Amino acid sequence: MSAIEWAFTIGKLLLVFVPLAMIPIMIFMERKGASLIQDRVGPNRVSVPLFGGLRLFGFVHNVTDGIKLFTKELIVPKFAHKWYYIVAPMIPFAIAVMTPGLLPWCAPIVFEWGGHVYRISGQILDADAGILVVFALSGLSVYGTVLGAWSSNSKYALLGGVRASAMMVSYEVSMGLSLLGMFLLVGSFSLSDIVAWQSSHAWGVLVQPIPFVIYVISLIAETGRAPFDVAEGEPEILGHHLEYSGMRFGLFYMGEYAHIVINSMLIATMFLGGFDVPFLHTEGVKEHLGLVIAAILGVFGATALGLMLLLRRWARLYAKTNSTDKVAHAREYAVLGALFGGAGVGLLVAAVASAFLIKTSTTLVGGEAIYPLWTSLLTAFVQFGVLLAKALVFCWVWVWVRWSLPRFRYDQVMSLGWKILLNVALVNLLITAIVAKLLQGGR
Repeated sequence: MSAIEWAFTIGKLLLVFVPLAMIPIMIFMERKGASLIQDRVGPNRVSVPLFGGLRLFGFVHNVTDGIKLFTKELIVPKFAHKWYYIVAPMIPFAIAVMTPGLLPWCAPIVFEWGGHVYRISGQILDADAGILVVFALSGLSVYGTVLGAWSSNSKYALLGGVRASAMMVSYEVSMGLSLLGMFLLVGSFSLSDIVAWQSSHAWGVLVQPIPFVIYVISLIAETGRAPFDVAEGEPEILGHHLEYSGMRFGLFYMGEYAHIVINSMLIATMFLGGFDVPFLHTEGVKEHLGLVIAAILGVFGATALGLMLLLRRWARLYAKTNSTDKVAHAREYAVLGALFGGAGVGLLVAAVASAFLIKTSTTLVGGEAIYPLWTSLLTAFVQFGVLLAKALVFCWVWVWVRWSLPRFRYDQVMSLGWKILLNVALVNLLITAIVAKLLQGGR
């Protein structure tokens, strides 16, 4: 393996930490989304004294929570099975680190270097049975929940673990059946092949809308989020991590949010074209790279300016209240408004410059038109950003569902999984198989 291939391999390995890096964003979205839906302010008092008391809309609260978890005492219950108790929280966290290695983050990077044409996969592990490996890993995550519940030697934690395992068995079936229709149409289990098929035909949500809904519901249930949080059941049993404290509880907590991010990426990959830029194939992105980057920078710039105007409006409204922190609030909004305004103008200027200055060209290598390395890298960054943007949309769906629907009873969760979702998925699979056969016969 050459030096440049080693460099790309090391760079791709860093992608496994993307879901972990998005956990603070997910927690911030959770808290602000809950406050928005419940018509309240949310966390907004914790500040950074070194920077003029900036509170960053409550984002600093995440840092204090992290410090609290890292510094709390790690207690092992007297009658717990010690080693199983310690290992259990590591399992879902380890699964969250391994699964991103199977996701296609971008199209293969093709470039010429030193007279040789390189083709670098957009995945860390491009497995032919990619989605089956993802299912195998996701199935292992429940072992952390069940093992933690059993090893705690608490009947309430054990009841939560039993519920979690029963729910996983129920919804794994519907989740797998909802994807079989896409496998029939694509003819492959490879995630990169599924994305390529959607790019050349149509997004999965358009050709399989009902399985898309089943898959989203099943993933929410697999994650154990409301309205499917029967494994925790705060008014009843308090859940599988009842006896955990400190960072051991934090690993369960972080694993849940990391799985939300990963599952959102899986939804985007299976049904929303993955890294596919709408209306443009990979070659189209490379061909019009300057305009694509200009459009992205323009959207970010307009968003930053919109936030600046929104902050000014919030500052005027907050000044009319009787709050005790009006002065600090006004100072913070003035600083953040200036930052967003400057960033917005800078991004719009960069967008105009990109549209005129970024020009792509090709060179013929062995009769094949090859783009320069910088063009391929910028295209990969654009596709990576598109995948993250699609995933963030569904991260918000997780928050929206949690704070909008009441928690189901255990029997209702089982009834939905076995009596409704399973049957609908089977009927859809039958119809898809018939249609796929007819289409093959027509060709």
